[in-house]
Amino acid sequence: MSNDARIEQFRKMTETDPRDELAWMSLGNAYAEAGRHQEAAQTFQRVLALNSQLSKGYESLGRAQIACGDKELAKQTLRNGYLIAHKKGDLMPKNAMEAMLKEIGAEVPAPAMQPVAGGAGTAVAGDGSFSCRRCGGGGPRLANRPFKGPLGEKILATVCQGCWKEWVGMGTKVINELRLPMFDPQAQETYDKHMKEFLSLDD
Repeated sequence: MSNDARIEQFRKMTETDPRDELAWMSLGNAYAEAGRHQEAAQTFQRVLALNSQLSKGYESLGRAQIACGDKELAKQTLRNGYLIAHKKGDLMPKNAMEAMLKEIGAEVPAPAMQPVAGGAGTAVAGDGSFSCRRCGGGGPRLANRPFKGPLGEKILATVCQGCWKEWVGMGTKVINELRLPMFDPQAQETYDKHMKEFLSLDD
């Protein structure tokens, strides 16, 4: 599917349900991939208006603002997002925003609030042998791989039960809202892309 076709698909989804943050996030990503960074930034702002606690939204908005040359706006966005990601224990967005702040010569904020020990956002692995790629926590781990293949093995090795349970619910939403026919390899590829982004599995 071309960038223009994807943009049109997601734009129609936002018109059908203007409060669907997943549709807005997908539209912003499509704009960014097409190099339409100003439109991407405006779309990610809409995402954050719907969900002000979405760490990935701040990361994506900051990246779009940098691409537009709006470094001062990006500094504010990334600082706010960094603090939210730290509070929630969203390790991958936090690290990405820290790197972007340093790249544009901005000071990384010193969070006053630490993640709650033992909570979903903790960044400390329980026994030092496992750390969830998405939340940074130490488990509990999945008992079995969710499906066959290298991706299934990667999820088993790097994703905790809590984050996988969150994805199962979000994955159903992705299939329904994007109307993905899962027998189609292209639909499976789209599904996997959302899953890897949600679980911070992109290397």
